[in-house]
Amino acid sequence: MIYIDDIPSFRAPESFELEFDDRIEKIQLIKGNTIQDYGFIQNGETFLITCIFSQENYLRLTDLWIRRQKVTLTDEGGFIYANLRLVFRKVQYLSKFPRYVILTFELWKV
Repeated sequence: MIYIDDIPSFRAPESFELEFDDRIEKIQLIKGNTIQDYGFIQNGETFLITCIFSQENYLRLTDLWIRRQKVTLTDEGGFIYANLRLVFRKVQYLSKFPRYVILTFELWKV
């Protein structure tokens, strides 16, 4: 189970990915190439998560998304990530369980 602020998911995520932003800039010189590494850009991390939420909690998340409010993620290991921007990508309704939705969303570090 994960938490977005105080909003719990129904169960463990179907998918939980963390994409890092490791920027490298290539600078070409007259007599060859030089690679300049600016290192790891922490503000570039993006979480991509697919998870089931109850309809009530989905509506609470929708409100956070519409208001563009920064949120906090608590993952299954208890790690806390703060100052994240919630971005919805896809919503699927479950025909057998109409009070639950599968939500695919991103959380951007800002």
